[in-house]
Amino acid sequence: MDTKKLKPRLLIADDDEAFAEIIEAVAEDLGFSVTLVNEGSQVVEIVADLKPHVIALDLCMPGADGVEVIRELSKIKCKSGIFLMSGMDERTLTSVAALGNQNGLNVSATFTKPVSIDVIEQAISPYIAVEEEKQENEKKEPTKPAFNFGLEVFYEPELQLNPLDKDGRQRIRVAMSWRTDDGMLIMGSRFSKWTSEKGLSKGIFNSSMNHVCQTLCDWEQQGFTPSVIVPVDMPMLQDLELPDFMASTASRYKISPSRIGVEVDERALIAKNSTVSDVLSRVRIKGFGLSVKARGEAENILTMIDKLPIDQIVVDMSEIRKNQSFGNNMELEFQYSSLASVTNNKQIEVCASDVNSDQILVFTHKCNFNSAVGREIAHPTTADCVPDIFNQDRFGDRVAANQ
Repeated sequence: MDTKKLKPRLLIADDDEAFAEIIEAVAEDLGFSVTLVNEGSQVVEIVADLKPHVIALDLCMPGADGVEVIRELSKIKCKSGIFLMSGMDERTLTSVAALGNQNGLNVSATFTKPVSIDVIEQAISPYIAVEEEKQENEKKEPTKPAFNFGLEVFYEPELQLNPLDKDGRQRIRVAMSWRTDDGMLIMGSRFSKWTSEKGLSKGIFNSSMNHVCQTLCDWEQQGFTPSVIVPVDMPMLQDLELPDFMASTASRYKISPSRIGVEVDERALIAKNSTVSDVLSRVRIKGFGLSVKARGEAENILTMIDKLPIDQIVVDMSEIRKNQSFGNNMELEFQYSSLASVTNNKQIEVCASDVNSDQILVFTHKCNFNSAVGREIAHPTTADCVPDIFNQDRFGDRVAANQ
């Protein structure tokens, strides 16, 4: 078999020849087939012919700048992964990236020049074996679709058991995953750790925020107006530009901040990092919601709720399965019921996560939790399937059965 045909294709669009050659050398060492172009006006034509897996696009080029290129790539419905590069400030890069994602492109990262070799490798490595894996799958199983590599954004409906706001809107949580070049699916708790280690936190959050806003717009056209909770990991909580990026993105899509919330791990709050406090305070000031994922039985959060601008505590219920008699454990029920009572009195809701059996769902209802998510309720799914989940009787029956 001709191995050249199996190489993933990288298009580098940059008039800085020295910098472009650095990326070229790194990419070729990793196994890419690389094409260089130094005129912005040539990019779209080459993309249409080459169909690269990934494009490294400089914002300032002769012939056409990055914004003009982005506009034209959206017209041809380009499916390539796109990395934006520039010697300009990060806000300009972020603005152009948001524009690209808003127009249906996959802008997954931005780089301010100069860029280290390690950062380049981390950005393009997920695409190394895409074409090879695809052709191998087609060879072995012609009828089986190839993997979707890279970021996937899913939505997990939240079942309202005892909402504080009886007339409040439905709530949905974002669940993200990443398919690596070897076909491995990274999701759940491993996803946040992996993205942090790979330096992908900002690009992934930016992409997911744009995905969420576009999804909310699409749902609104169907008369479906829920709120959505987006997870934020520790690296992003130390980015002072996060609140402004969220506000500008929501404004661009004409989405009220009240319809979007962020979820953070309690360890980010316990650390008492001043930057984290700055970011989260400004997130709340700008009108976004704040959920905290608690550890254990949320005892650490209980001591802090008077000092935190939070709307919801999320409690992981997977641990109680280790106690086979948890359903009859009066002490455990009292602990969780007390948690719900104390927080509700302060207008803070409690959501049970990882509700993966009917027994756990019944238990959370007994403990007066306000809501729940998990496989027992609804699996994370694509955006287009979510409205039907709420409209179908099976989800309505779930609500009725637990009220």
